[in-house]
Amino acid sequence: MEATEVKDLIDESHERERRRHGGGQDGDQHGGHEGGSGVKTSTAIYIAVLAAALAIVSVAGSNAGKELMANAIEASDGYAYYQAKTQRQISLRLAADQLDLLGAGMPAEAREQALKRAAEYRLSADRMEADDGRNSRKDLLAKAKAAEDRRDHAAAQDPYFDFAEGLLQLAIVLASVFAITNMGLILWASRGLALVGLMLAVDGMTLAVPLPFM
Repeated sequence: MEATEVKDLIDESHERERRRHGGGQDGDQHGGHEGGSGVKTSTAIYIAVLAAALAIVSVAGSNAGKELMANAIEASDGYAYYQAKTQRQISLRLAADQLDLLGAGMPAEAREQALKRAAEYRLSADRMEADDGRNSRKDLLAKAKAAEDRRDHAAAQDPYFDFAEGLLQLAIVLASVFAITNMGLILWASRGLALVGLMLAVDGMTLAVPLPFM
């Protein structure tokens, strides 16, 4: 619900009240106008606060969704790169073993060249495992797991923000209905929904109290 729509609803309700009591005495009209103005102001402030909270929760939920997607892609790419490098490492070691076997039946000079090439293959395979900080298999696996952890954290946050956003929207709708009907029960229901929504939003940001149904 847009802020202009909320304002129009509030103005419409109080205009209706003013017309309803328009036939009374001047003093009554003046008192009713002052009372209506106070309710209008407090309701507008309450709705404005809810709208601000809704905007914050909406941004947080959007960021969690983006974080979820980005880290899911990063983790997938990291594991794919890790698997490709593992396959390359296995291929180099198999090639080195084959050269060792073939070199046994070769002339001395050819056998020396084969063994030299096999040693180079094994060195390259070992470098893939131990080249710390330069996309070694260990580094790739650690980066993929870190991205996976961030993805899971964002996935855990996302439903909290979704529920919080829905509850705050309902709270704004009920506050708008209260502005028209002036029924206190509706206002208290709006406040209850807003409180639960804000608690879910805070819990989504901190994950201090994991809820089983989320």
